[in-house]
Amino acid sequence: MESVKKLVNLGIPPRLADTLRDRKDLTITLNSLMRKAAEQAGVHPIHIDSFSNQSVRQIEELESVEQCQSFQRRLALGYCRLVRKYSTNGYSLPVQKVITCITTDLSADLGLKALAGKLNVTPSYLSSLFRKETGMTLTDYVNQQRIAHAQHLLLNTSFPIKSIAQQCGIADLNYFVRMFKRAAGVTPKVYRDSAAHSQHLEIVRNHEEESPALPG
Repeated sequence: MESVKKLVNLGIPPRLADTLRDRKDLTITLNSLMRKAAEQAGVHPIHIDSFSNQSVRQIEELESVEQCQSFQRRLALGYCRLVRKYSTNGYSLPVQKVITCITTDLSADLGLKALAGKLNVTPSYLSSLFRKETGMTLTDYVNQQRIAHAQHLLLNTSFPIKSIAQQCGIADLNYFVRMFKRAAGVTPKVYRDSAAHSQHLEIVRNHEEESPALPG
């Protein structure tokens, strides 16, 4: 964030007469630099491409230089979150491959035997190696990723809960609800409803703060 702040404050001379277009191009360049840094941090390209392509589309929709500057800071935060969530640096190649398999397709068969088969290693070897390097069992890691993805879908989509369970690789809805409640403390429906209620209150609060005071 400090680096982005310094870049924003550099006062780089515009290369184009159209100042907004010039700032958009600078932001796109910054996006390219950050995606290369994320690659060096061990994030798989499939995760980077999704975020990068979405960011470029959003950059083209910016309407002012100020919005470009604000977006540059959000861009940096987004890439930092990618690295925090998906970086595989420090892990052996087999564990890197397993983590990539898990995070790129949670609906696949992610059982120990299936993953070991993809890597041509024994299940016991993979289980031991994964726990040694990550500090958790393979099953616990898979479940953690599935619940995190479910939470994201509950907050950001209107998909039915059954559909979300299937996208997270859990065909049995009742089992999904029990697993989610054990991890999050509430059922998927309560989790979604609570978040929607909080967002509604935030919107109302912001509206009240922006509205002019009524004459007394």
